[in-house]
Amino acid sequence: MSAIIMSTPVPPIFTKRDDRKAVQQSKLKIRCRLQDLMDAQELTKTALSQATGLTTAAIRGLCENTAKRYDVDTLAALCEFFGCDLNLLFEIIPRNGKDDFSNS
Repeated sequence: MSAIIMSTPVPPIFTKRDDRKAVQQSKLKIRCRLQDLMDAQELTKTALSQATGLTTAAIRGLCENTAKRYDVDTLAALCEFFGCDLNLLFEIIPRNGKDDFSNS
């Protein structure tokens, strides 16, 4: 009986987000409007955190458009709090460059 030697799987090479082909080819970006909604109601990140139970880090990532993934429970809590749907919380905008959201 011969022994079967199994090689260890090699993990895929990490690719920075901005170097990914799909990101480079995309002409659109998704912008979170949470900061706009908060400004309209004169809410701070801390006040929204206390009212929704969300962490200030999660709120900050959405406000600053630095979040790369969106938790569905977080989005549901925000939609419930503001009485809106995802169409009001997010907008699709043209991709202009690396720092698209700095002047939004």
